[in-house]
Amino acid sequence: MKKLSLVLLLLVSSVCAKLVVTTTIYPLYSIVKKVAGNRVQLNNLVPFGTEAHEFEPTPRDMVTLSKSNLFIISSLVMEPWSAKIVKANNLQNITVDMSKYVTIKTHKSFEEGKTYDPHYWLSFDNYIKMIKEIKSLLVQKDPANSEIYAKNAKNYLQKIKALQSKYEALKSCKNKQVIVNHDAFGYLADDYGIKQYSITGMSPDEQPSAKQITQLIKIAKKENIHTVFFEEFASDKVAETIAREAGATTEELSPAENITKEDNRKNISFLDIMRDNLEKLKGAMDCQ
Repeated sequence: MKKLSLVLLLLVSSVCAKLVVTTTIYPLYSIVKKVAGNRVQLNNLVPFGTEAHEFEPTPRDMVTLSKSNLFIISSLVMEPWSAKIVKANNLQNITVDMSKYVTIKTHKSFEEGKTYDPHYWLSFDNYIKMIKEIKSLLVQKDPANSEIYAKNAKNYLQKIKALQSKYEALKSCKNKQVIVNHDAFGYLADDYGIKQYSITGMSPDEQPSAKQITQLIKIAKKENIHTVFFEEFASDKVAETIAREAGATTEELSPAENITKEDNRKNISFLDIMRDNLEKLKGAMDCQ
């Protein structure tokens, strides 16, 4: 009798065990959270409140990955450390590089020559592709909950597409030029015909030269740019300097790479971030 009870307990535990999904950065985490809900155990390696570009995994992260059924990375450009970890821990069979399922924009770098812009989730078309691919991954790994994943994905896609339609307002702005903290908004800029000037390159912690700062001040004055955008996880000192010298103001614009611990506690979503970004961009570019 005891042996039968033990077998039944093991069977129930096996059926009830949740799929363990680990993501690297917030845009991936946001989709799994919406599509999977409480049907999976979801981990995100980059802690809330941390600058995603500067993250390095810890031994505790290795333990998390060893228990994962699915490991989703955004790209080798955004997470250069991931290739070594995947190989060293034999994670090839559970690892998915989401950059392979979206449309990638090339980027010229003085240091690296031609590379690609890893901030692809800021294109709604790419974010939609990400939702569809993550839904498919969850269904493959956990077919028992396939209907739930499909329903959640469908609902989320409807909300994302509704917001995407509102972004069309950016196409009719009077001044379609912006100064941003780092070169993260290229996809969004391309989608809506916006000219992006960035204070730093692909990493928000790069230090611009005095010549670059002077040039941006001249651009702001010449092009009548009255808002200089900064980011929450990077210093706003240079943005403040440019704004002050150009007679402009500063405003926060999020590349949605991560959120704060407080925002996570408040359940702030990718949709909330992008709605906020839209209103700020409309204000900065004199939109109708």
